[in-house]
Amino acid sequence: RLLARVSLDREIMTSERPIKAGTLHGKARRHAPFREMLVELQKNRLVAYHYDKVKDTTLAHYTIVNQRVVQLEKLPTDTQFGFTFEGGVEYQSPIKINKVYPDTPAMKSGEVYEGDVIFELNGISLWGKSHSDMTKIAKDGGKTMTLHLACLNPRDIGSKGESESSAEGELALIAEIPLLMASVCKYERGTALVRSDGFEVVSSNGKQELSLLFNASTADLMTEWISAISDTVKKLNKNEVEKWNTWTELEDYEQILHMGTVHELLPANAHYKVWQRKALVVTKGHLNIFSSLPDSVEGWFRPEESYSLHQITVKIMKLPNDERVQSSQKRANSIIVQSGTGKSHIFSFESHHELESWLKELHDASITAVNELKRHSYRGIWNDMSVLFTIDIDQGFLVEDMHHAIKLEDLYMAVCTIEAFMIAKVASQDMKSLERVLNASH
Repeated sequence: RLLARVSLDREIMTSERPIKAGTLHGKARRHAPFREMLVELQKNRLVAYHYDKVKDTTLAHYTIVNQRVVQLEKLPTDTQFGFTFEGGVEYQSPIKINKVYPDTPAMKSGEVYEGDVIFELNGISLWGKSHSDMTKIAKDGGKTMTLHLACLNPRDIGSKGESESSAEGELALIAEIPLLMASVCKYERGTALVRSDGFEVVSSNGKQELSLLFNASTADLMTEWISAISDTVKKLNKNEVEKWNTWTELEDYEQILHMGTVHELLPANAHYKVWQRKALVVTKGHLNIFSSLPDSVEGWFRPEESYSLHQITVKIMKLPNDERVQSSQKRANSIIVQSGTGKSHIFSFESHHELESWLKELHDASITAVNELKRHSYRGIWNDMSVLFTIDIDQGFLVEDMHHAIKLEDLYMAVCTIEAFMIAKVASQDMKSLERVLNASH
């Protein structure tokens, strides 16, 4: 009933149709109890309402009256249940009873009236359902049908004298989560523990962090919501990149290629949360990392950490064999980003698809940077020293440490070394093989 009600209000107030809507159990504060919420996924935000007797809400255009559940059953002499319906998501209207025919189960029940809104049919919410969806659900029910019906009466919002009993309840706004650079996470916050039936949506309004935690009744329902919200976030982030590059006077190397949120594994003693939400921005020249979303344009030019793309390597973590992370901290779909300075970062993603998407963006951006600079650097160990190996089109093969650089002047030696380097696949994996190759070359 809440879903149909909001649909009508939305049509009257903004003509905006939500991308997805439904009821979930959720909460906006971590220690609050879960309660049933009406959740709307709109084009740039996630909105949650609670059904309560709260006055003077902006959505109180209708009073829900005469709610009832009606059971219909076709007798051997009946060919139909005896009513037609109209509306559906394609008409931006709730599904309603259009006509009731005499001498039919609907008419004989005495509880089905023309104009009634059908909130549920056979236990299935009709919010977001099309006309054909309604037909299919009705046919699947066979010879019986359960209708959840009610009337929606327009209210005078300016009326102050309305009694409490004239309305059965109001919609109270719980939270609005902006979806630009939002994250959708199945893990319990800060841990590697996966929620079996829930997920959390986290974002920021520029001043404070906002979140909503949901429980879904089925795994399929949870997957539907996560997918819908994640797709909306990706579209918003992509549009923001396009606007940023168009509206802001950026140097070519500052042009943004990709942006989004991930979770980074922190040292155990760095924070009480082992995994922390971070924002990543890939430009034509750098990978920029932010602990929190900047609240100003200038803030986007002051990342917490920044690395040149031609000096990073990216590797997928192979769980559970990777010993760099304790078993209790391991998350699936994680990567290691190794920088030219020797510092590494471990980032996790919500799905394998998201991981592959980020890998492609980082790979393509790195190739572009390498092609423009004509050089690529890798971190490794040579003769027990931490060094930076650089393949430079103009200068050859360079080995650099903190104090000096060694240049291999012999072109033949450089080519042989590079060839052995690539065969050993040491660019992202096998540093011991690299050490053996270089020692042999040396």
